[in-house]
Amino acid sequence: MKARSIKSTFARHFASILTCSLLATLATWGLLIILLNYLFNQGVLLPANHYEAQIPAISEYARTNGESIMSGQGQAELKRLIPSEGLSYKVMALSGEPLYGNLTLEKEHTQQDLVSRLNKTESGVNQIIQNIPVLSDRGELLGALLVGYSLKVSAADPSFNPFIPLGMLVFFLTPFLFITIFTYLFGRRFSRSIGGPLKQLLQGAERIKARDLQFAMDGNSSVIEVNQLAHAFEDMRRELARSIEREWQLEQERSTMLAALAHDLRTPLTIIQGHAENLERMIGEEHEEKRNRYVQVIKRNTSRATNLLQDMNAITEMEQVSFRLNPVALDIGEFMDEKKAEYESLCHHKSISFRTEFKDERTAKVPVVFDPGRIIQVLDNLIGNSIRHTPENGTIIWRVEIADTQITMEVADNGTGFAEQHLEQVFKPFYQGSVRSARLKGHSGLGLYIAKLLVGHHGGNISAGNRVNGGAVIRFSLPLGGLQPSGVQQKDIS
Repeated sequence: MKARSIKSTFARHFASILTCSLLATLATWGLLIILLNYLFNQGVLLPANHYEAQIPAISEYARTNGESIMSGQGQAELKRLIPSEGLSYKVMALSGEPLYGNLTLEKEHTQQDLVSRLNKTESGVNQIIQNIPVLSDRGELLGALLVGYSLKVSAADPSFNPFIPLGMLVFFLTPFLFITIFTYLFGRRFSRSIGGPLKQLLQGAERIKARDLQFAMDGNSSVIEVNQLAHAFEDMRRELARSIEREWQLEQERSTMLAALAHDLRTPLTIIQGHAENLERMIGEEHEEKRNRYVQVIKRNTSRATNLLQDMNAITEMEQVSFRLNPVALDIGEFMDEKKAEYESLCHHKSISFRTEFKDERTAKVPVVFDPGRIIQVLDNLIGNSIRHTPENGTIIWRVEIADTQITMEVADNGTGFAEQHLEQVFKPFYQGSVRSARLKGHSGLGLYIAKLLVGHHGGNISAGNRVNGGAVIRFSLPLGGLQPSGVQQKDIS
């Protein structure tokens, strides 16, 4: 069934109700007319002019039998001629005095009133009165015969007359009766077309309230708006299910993170405790060298635990809804020069060559805006990883490219690179590649996860891969114009 809008569906139902009601009314009226004709032909019902048609015969009798009517001798014949069921009469003297008859008059008549109304038809109380002159054999006016009748359909059997108005009422109420019937029928049809989906929506709302999202809405209705509502509800359910799934995964990741944190903290703390206990047992100058070695181990593991806790605090801060960046407009050349000197110094201690490459392809001077402290944190993690995994005499390259819509930074090295099967895991918390070597180097596995969070807060994206000739490469892009500076802009913006 083709789906239609509520407006179109309502208009079609309304037109159908009127059309069906009209056709049913015409058919009913046709049958009633056929029935009435049959009843008239059979004499069961009398037409409205049935008694009016007898007036000419009564008038002829009054003209030919005037003296008999006035003397009362023809009263019996007059009663026979005028049936009491549908006609009433009153014989009046010329003076206006009523002589006999059963017709009720509204007021008394004078001779002048009587003469002025002869051969006229008047409307009385619920009836019509015909004033017929009563003449003598010589044509002299003797008085008047007043005959009253009604123009309405009546039954041949007077006991059935009370049912005739009821039948007429039913006749005129037929259209409204059919409108009511067809409104109910088409209303039920319309209700069925939207009742099912609406019932599903109510049941779905109850299931969501009960934290049950394992159901689906089909939205199978002939009304477009109801289908749209059902589809929107289904989209909401799916998104809510995905959101809950994401929350569950985050909760699992937090649990995993805490377990890993506890594990990673246990190792340096155990080492610190053991060496501290050994120091307590060392007395005398002969243990000076060993004591110094223990102190260095304690300091190294204390630093490792401190760094791990600092990373966890940073992650907790970044995952908060209230986390905010402090973006400023930068001279990217000066930014690179400042960090280059620092990174060259770190690489020099491991005999690693550090190079930078910069390319600006902007057609318009769109400012470069980001939070320098947070991007430095990203770069420190990336380049720190490269230094850990790049052998002596190796090379680390920091590339920066600026286009009209984004700035891209890349850190590449010729170290060990990433295991291909682990590329999708590198930005997850506590990823450490080769676990043994990473832990020996004091690596917690949170650096790339922190980098991902910070790049995401800038509205950018980050990816990792391996170079063709060996080594790792990590690239992240930040949109230009996506952030507004929160501080004072620098005047010299490259």
